[in-house]
Amino acid sequence: MSARPMEPPAGGLIPRPERTPESLRLALARVAPHRLGEMETQKNEAFALAAEHNNLGPIRQWLTIWAGEVEIERRPDVAARRRNAEHAVHGLAKDDPAWRAAMDELLAVVN
Repeated sequence: MSARPMEPPAGGLIPRPERTPESLRLALARVAPHRLGEMETQKNEAFALAAEHNNLGPIRQWLTIWAGEVEIERRPDVAARRRNAEHAVHGLAKDDPAWRAAMDELLAVVN
């Protein structure tokens, strides 16, 4: 475990967790427990790929993805922005200018 103190919430429901599988799992359990199964499935896939290819890349990618997911979920304002953008993306025709605006918003949230 790192000696680095956890960052204060700064608008989040919980402090930003360390970027380790266990810290991310514990944080997700607090802010979005309904997503734990998805996280576990993707972790198992990443570890299997890493073992198969003798490469840590899939594990690093999994950590990056889920650190981002926890970051979004720990911030209710950001999570709401994502939900609204996803709803618009799935509900609008791709030729509707509002669809492009919703996609831009979704990308901004994820980035």
